[in-house]
Amino acid sequence: MPQPTPLPRDVAHAVAATPPRLLLTGPAGSGKSALLSSVRQTLAGRGLTVGTDPRSPAPAALVVDDAHTLPAESVLALAEQVRRGERPVVVATEPRPHRSDLRALLSAFGAHSALVELHPLSPREIAGRAATLGLTPRPEPIRAVHRLTGGARDVVDAALAALRDGTDPRRAAAARVRDRLGGGDPDLPRVLVLAGLGGTLDPLEVATVLGVDADRARELVDAARASGLLTVDGDVPIPAAAAVPAAVLGTHAVRTLAHRLAALRLDAGLLTADAARALAEAGVADARLAALLVTLADAAEPAQARTLYDAAIRAGADADALDVRRAEAAGLAGDLATAGQLTDRLLDRAGALPAGELAAATRIAATVAARRGMLGRSADLYEWLGPERAGADAPIAATVQLAAGRPGTAARFGTEAAAPTSSAAAAQLLAAGLRESVGGDGRVAMNTLTRALSVHGAADRTRLLPDTPEAITALLCLHSGELAHAGAVLGRATAAPSVRHRLLAAWTALIGGDLPAATAAADELAPHATEQRDLLFLHGLRVGLARRGGDVGALTAAWTAAQGVVAEYSVDLLSLLPLGELWLAAVRLGEADRIAHLVGQAQDLLTTLDEPPLWGATLHWYGVQAAIAADRPAELLPHARALGAAAETTAYAAALARAGQAWLRVLQGDADPARVQAAAESLAAIGLPWDGARLAGEAALRVDDTATATALLQVARAVRHPSAAPRTAAPTPAADAPAAPSPLSDREAEVADLVVAGLTYREVGSRLYISAKTVEHHVARIRRRLGAGSRSELISMLRALGHGAEVRQPATSGNGGISACP
Repeated sequence: MPQPTPLPRDVAHAVAATPPRLLLTGPAGSGKSALLSSVRQTLAGRGLTVGTDPRSPAPAALVVDDAHTLPAESVLALAEQVRRGERPVVVATEPRPHRSDLRALLSAFGAHSALVELHPLSPREIAGRAATLGLTPRPEPIRAVHRLTGGARDVVDAALAALRDGTDPRRAAAARVRDRLGGGDPDLPRVLVLAGLGGTLDPLEVATVLGVDADRARELVDAARASGLLTVDGDVPIPAAAAVPAAVLGTHAVRTLAHRLAALRLDAGLLTADAARALAEAGVADARLAALLVTLADAAEPAQARTLYDAAIRAGADADALDVRRAEAAGLAGDLATAGQLTDRLLDRAGALPAGELAAATRIAATVAARRGMLGRSADLYEWLGPERAGADAPIAATVQLAAGRPGTAARFGTEAAAPTSSAAAAQLLAAGLRESVGGDGRVAMNTLTRALSVHGAADRTRLLPDTPEAITALLCLHSGELAHAGAVLGRATAAPSVRHRLLAAWTALIGGDLPAATAAADELAPHATEQRDLLFLHGLRVGLARRGGDVGALTAAWTAAQGVVAEYSVDLLSLLPLGELWLAAVRLGEADRIAHLVGQAQDLLTTLDEPPLWGATLHWYGVQAAIAADRPAELLPHARALGAAAETTAYAAALARAGQAWLRVLQGDADPARVQAAAESLAAIGLPWDGARLAGEAALRVDDTATATALLQVARAVRHPSAAPRTAAPTPAADAPAAPSPLSDREAEVADLVVAGLTYREVGSRLYISAKTVEHHVARIRRRLGAGSRSELISMLRALGHGAEVRQPATSGNGGISACP
């Protein structure tokens, strides 16, 4: 015999009253009948006779289920019994707000505060029921069941039983819904289908679409809302019931309802986007519906616009006429594959396209290519289109041509007169600013680009562009040492910045020496960087972080991960930063030949553009560092000369030129402390503190005088961490200058000697009779004391202080271990 359902506290309190009075209301399947069964047993246990007929003589207790199925006179008789208070009365019913007799019953119980409403189950309650079935109530499956069932108790139980038995809970839940509908009112599935099509469950609308009278329509609306198969807050079928009513009715009946609803709503002008889409998906082919869907799609966000355009085509819209808009929406939603397919189809019939659509299709195709890391392909597209057909997009074409290193073609796309919209003005200013940055005054270029940002209208948020004014302006800032300006530009981009803008913000942190912020950004953005252009900047960022951290293992891993992008990418003016970092990584790892073709293309591009100082200085600085890393001073000279020429134009290039000259002198054995300090500090002043610290550290390694080496290391520390130490001038070494005292304790000095010699923590501990953990603590203290930013910097500092010179590394023991500071 099944155990009775425990009575909730409010139900038990009502049943314990004198006399017991209780009205249970709740949707179908909410557990009313089970509770009434327990109430019957409770009352019978008190010696009461339990009946169901309100006309039976007192003192029999009345326990009545499904009062909503009783005729009005029986319901009113129950209400009268409640008002008299002569006998226990417990009733359960589904809510029927349109029935006056049930409202009277509700009022009678309400006068005695004897109402209990049963609500859909919450996730917590579902978890409790899962536990009673022997299931482990893990959060995600519980939330999934709640989303599927809307908390309808019997549907929840079906889904949980399926989970327990290892079967599909969705199929089990749908089967439970089908069982319910199969044995109920045959019109109920029609109302549920109407709700799924976006109907409002307004009795007048239900009466019109279903062809029933007003009273029957009100009855059906109440029954649908009390079925437990609609969401509580939206009259939308719960997921478990989404497809079942249509399956019960059949395709023809559903389509008939959809056509009736569409005609009614279109005549009244009351179709929402969701309802219009649902009607099209249900098979309604109607010119008015198709036109409405197109209008709604034109005003929607990209992701929704895509579905609305597709629905419009199903409703009868001309697919060819919508291809441009569909391609735009797909691209803005991040689906480059679909955007590319649609624009290919458009360009295949270019001769039949209106001029505006052809220019738009070319712009979208060029944007897809640019995001895939093929700006050269973008330039090819615009070169094919030509200035005559580019129209108002001529400034966009000029920007693409110039960024691809084709100044001659860019000049052909003049400032085509266009409507004075903000987007057209922004495109013209962007083209003019980029042109000025390549062959004019850097200050004018920055001013022009900043004005492009100011007039960059909201319209361009709904147009695919090969690149944004924010990105191009920020890149010029990064190439010019204007890190604060870059951050401000990227900060104003949008409330929800794109992956590209966020990557450029991470690059701003990297170049400025804020490695923790750059690392955090790289980790956060990695799952979202899916386009080739974004991947290039992400991998360049990873490589740059590993190089600055001095971790050869991490550098190798980052370089290896970048190979797919390196193999596919074509060079352009806007990708020189990641190319430079990848170049240095390749040189550091002895694989420069794997990127030599891209470096050559970049140098050719700069030559074609007549060596623009604002853009070329950074690549030549990378060239200086690549020559240093390869220990090939002769390869440094062309880059130093290029920087020297650029120094006449920009202060940024002048600082790089001075640093390049200082580094060349260091490689030649002339590490003049004052010159090195001045160069290092000038690098820090233009936003390259890490580079300045590396120059000073490299110089410290190449001087013989310990005092000078120590002073240069202090310069490196001060440049990299401005608050860590005062920037005192580096002393001129003297032959009789006493050695600078080590800043380490005796024990730390012993640890430092062995660490520099390459011993593992375990081996150091074995030598000094301390634990490997203690060695690790010593190394951490040494690193903090010296202000070393990385393991390689720590080794450089310790070597410059003379540690490790006299230590002979023994053969590695069989127990292995990780080098304390590789």
